[in-house]
Amino acid sequence: MELPSAFEARMKQLLPCAEYDAFLRALTQERAVKGLRVNTKKIRPEVFESISPFALEKIPYVDGGYIVSDDAGAGKHPYHHAGAYYMQDPGAMATVAAIPRTLWTRRGLRILDLCAAPGGKTTQLAAACAATGGAVLANEYVSSRARILAGNVERMGLSNVCVTNADSKYIAEWYPDFFDLTVVDAPCSGEGMFRKTEQAALEWSPENVRMCAARQREILENGARTVSPGGYLLYSTCTYSTEENEEVVLEFLRSHPDFSLVPCDPSVSFVTADGIEIGGGDDYALSLCRRFYPHRAAGEGQFAALLLRDGKAIDRKKPCVDAWRAPERGDAAVAAAFMKETLGRSMDGLCLCGGVLSLFPAHGDLHFPIPPFGTVAVGCALGEVRKGRILPHHHFFSCFGAELLSRVCRNVDDGDVIRYLCGEEIDADGARGMTAFLLAAGDTEIPLGGAKAADGRLKNYYPKGLRIQR
Repeated sequence: MELPSAFEARMKQLLPCAEYDAFLRALTQERAVKGLRVNTKKIRPEVFESISPFALEKIPYVDGGYIVSDDAGAGKHPYHHAGAYYMQDPGAMATVAAIPRTLWTRRGLRILDLCAAPGGKTTQLAAACAATGGAVLANEYVSSRARILAGNVERMGLSNVCVTNADSKYIAEWYPDFFDLTVVDAPCSGEGMFRKTEQAALEWSPENVRMCAARQREILENGARTVSPGGYLLYSTCTYSTEENEEVVLEFLRSHPDFSLVPCDPSVSFVTADGIEIGGGDDYALSLCRRFYPHRAAGEGQFAALLLRDGKAIDRKKPCVDAWRAPERGDAAVAAAFMKETLGRSMDGLCLCGGVLSLFPAHGDLHFPIPPFGTVAVGCALGEVRKGRILPHHHFFSCFGAELLSRVCRNVDDGDVIRYLCGEEIDADGARGMTAFLLAAGDTEIPLGGAKAADGRLKNYYPKGLRIQR
């Protein structure tokens, strides 16, 4: 790979000579690695290890994170369709892993992922806080990418995420001082992705670095306004330039004395380099920032800075914003009957989003308001009411399939699995009504999707846009 000469000159200044040689060798002569993160919402990592069709190497700093040495077909495998894992770069996993693990023991965390698409960090955050009743607001400015984000949340079977498509300044206005953790994975010049995609190197320029830095300062400022007193702000990029990393952090700290840099989780500190002490940063401990280099650990380039806001409350006007829409009484009764029929119980948090009935208990449990516009998806999409009955959404089966009263389970190499993914009907003696189609995985059953059983056959509900071709 041919690197931009100006980029090489910059990196020579940032790294000691011997380390620069190792960095250049890794960037130009070694292949990008592939990472896989197990979805702990659906399967335990040790169980997936026992049934994985791929050779796995554990990543020490991420529970359920692995390097895949032979990933042929990993993105098309039935386990991927079922949301058993997310293909994610190890360096990107390290960003969320930099958050102190003690935070995940807190009950009811309120988290914001401000630049969330395509969803790697969102799904990692949502799975991490699900067991303790937390929820994530995942925002993406680009509408097409917001839909991709919602699709990945759906595939992973997560019901504790609200996906929005809005400018970060509006998120700041709607949620002042609200979140226990705000993640700003800011758009950047992408220097850390040169090895992964040649296009990133072709599009690089010093001018683009400066343009990205200006945008990052604005987004970080908006993100900071959403952090509650005593909360964390995680700033990250996938680039190496100090203009987009330490200089952005230093400028932010100078204008926000209520924030300070704090150590990242030791597991990530061990495989990363210290932040670079730039001029004027002596009083701000910039070395606490973390730099993920491909010659130090397997993965692509990343930068992370973890900041803590002090607990002193400030006087800031809090707008009363909540566009929560309860369904009409008749639709609510239909939904309750549907859940009783399929799950044997009802659930709290029923709302209406874009004509779809959804389940989002975090609204009540965490007083988690829904923004007034730009909402793409809320919690788990239950389905639409058609002629007095629920037409169920794929998200419902992805979230709750393993709990449905009527289930059909197949081994991953069973021919019915491919038939199901192709959208075909299959035999299913004994199934009744709304039925979940699951994959056997050790002692676990992973929901792949849903169907309606009648006369020993399953009418396939797998979405047409997700079906495969033989």
